[in-house]
Amino acid sequence: MRKTLSYGFKALNLAWQANGFYSILAIFSNLYESTLYPLIQVLLLAKLLDLLGQVKNLTFLDIGWIVTIYLLASLVKLGLKSFLDVREAFLQTQQEGFIDLQVSKKLTELDPATFEKPEFQSLIAQLEGVKGTLQMHLLRFTGLIDAVFKFITAAIVVSVTFPLFAPLIIIATIPSYIVSDRFRKKTWPFYVEKKSMVTRVTQYIKNLLSSDSTSKEAIIFQTGPVLLSKIKKEQKSYYSEFAKANDPWIIKILLARILQFGVFAYTQYLNISKVLQGTLQIGQFTLVFQQSLALTFSAEEILNHYSSIAARNKYLDKFFDFLDTKKVITSPSKSVAIPNKPGPPIIEFKDVAFKYPGTDREILKNFNLTIQSGEKVALVGENGAGKTTLIKLLLRFYDVTEGEILINGVNIKDVDLDEWHKHIGALFQDFIKYQFTFKENVYFGDLTKKQEEELLKEAIEKSGADKYLDTLPDKYDQVVGKMFEKGIDLSGGQWQKLALARAFFRNAPILILDEPTSAIDAKAEYEIFQKVQSLQKDKTVIIISHRFSTVRNADRIFVIDDGHIIEEGNHEKLMKAKGLYAELFNIQAQGYK
Repeated sequence: MRKTLSYGFKALNLAWQANGFYSILAIFSNLYESTLYPLIQVLLLAKLLDLLGQVKNLTFLDIGWIVTIYLLASLVKLGLKSFLDVREAFLQTQQEGFIDLQVSKKLTELDPATFEKPEFQSLIAQLEGVKGTLQMHLLRFTGLIDAVFKFITAAIVVSVTFPLFAPLIIIATIPSYIVSDRFRKKTWPFYVEKKSMVTRVTQYIKNLLSSDSTSKEAIIFQTGPVLLSKIKKEQKSYYSEFAKANDPWIIKILLARILQFGVFAYTQYLNISKVLQGTLQIGQFTLVFQQSLALTFSAEEILNHYSSIAARNKYLDKFFDFLDTKKVITSPSKSVAIPNKPGPPIIEFKDVAFKYPGTDREILKNFNLTIQSGEKVALVGENGAGKTTLIKLLLRFYDVTEGEILINGVNIKDVDLDEWHKHIGALFQDFIKYQFTFKENVYFGDLTKKQEEELLKEAIEKSGADKYLDTLPDKYDQVVGKMFEKGIDLSGGQWQKLALARAFFRNAPILILDEPTSAIDAKAEYEIFQKVQSLQKDKTVIIISHRFSTVRNADRIFVIDDGHIIEEGNHEKLMKAKGLYAELFNIQAQGYK
């Protein structure tokens, strides 16, 4: 119960953060319309009926106060209802936007090591329906408060005349609660865990049929009907299992409600008996009847809302677990500054071993490497050799299992992460294609220099992106990509040059190029790396590439195999050695003959 109530108040707090005073007004409006206003009505009606029975020559002045209170209460109801009719959908939409913002904000606070954990990806996948669940949880919790308030007021009114009505109605409601609670526990997994497979298959196939990169093949090979059959198969299995768990509860719930209704009918038998005996006036009978009805419904609502809220706790756990997720890699509480000289800093891997969390395979073993200040180095090797892992360790996306990484002699674990990342510009294989304006794609390289247009133009010119800038209708303000209105898509090489402009705009002392040109043609790749070689003379450049035409001009080339450096030297030296580098180079060269 403590957890259920705790989540209820957390949902209220989210509503308050999203909508402020209006969230409280919305809750009060619902309470007033469903509980307070009907209570005022029945109290006034009961008084009016009693006056009509007691006073023979009743005048309008005698009932004027009843009419006045009724009119005022009705005006308040009309005002609150008008507010709800206009603002309720808006407030729900604003709360959904706030939840989206909270999720996005949390994602900005986490690190790659967290994102690469399978259990975290599973958690993210289960957040898809959390907005609707939180909205429903809030509605249910508000409904619970309303039902409790309605039950208390009805119990007080009824107990004055019939003290046993409230206990009888509560006892009669318990079987209905037990059956409903068991029904929810049996069927709730079909709304969450058991629905995940059909949801994932449906979403995957919808993406295949609608994505620009995959829909063409679906049309050519006419795979649409086969793909649809896979959705139908998953749905059929899901609905069949759901129906088996769901349908048997109809009779059980019906029997529990018949028992509940029977007790209510008995209470009203006692109520009307007193009227027939002349011990209860018509007004009082009406009041007791209406409030007994309210007592029955509110008792059922209390247990119904509580059961529903408790069933959703498991799903809300996912949301609050997500908000409580911490970074895997954090900055030290007392960081050590990186010495200014030499600049760019010397990078040393000393006796480094590493294996990814939750795995036994060592990616790197007793690994040693020193990159001098301003050196241009290339890392080559077959897939799985450990090249990209090296970059992840250098960026401190993960910590080494053994050994240390030194930056100008300082252990990377002792360096503030944000300060270290300021030293690095990067262009990755899966770089981001920001579907925003052309200039924003560049400014994202260093948001502290967002107003410096000369640096913007310089970075664009260095990358070669200026060559196609004039073809864009809105130039720097042109939205690129096809996701948003008036957006213009770019070719692979154009996107690459724009991303390179972002790296140049950052103007960091270390530039990392991790397979950044694998998706473009050889000419575009050659142009990009010529730019890097000629314009980054005072920088340390680290290149990972499978194309040997890219790496042959590096100062040193490191050939990595099974987590070790097996060859080292410039292109000429490695070709003379006739080792793995020469073998791979010659295999690739054959393709160009």
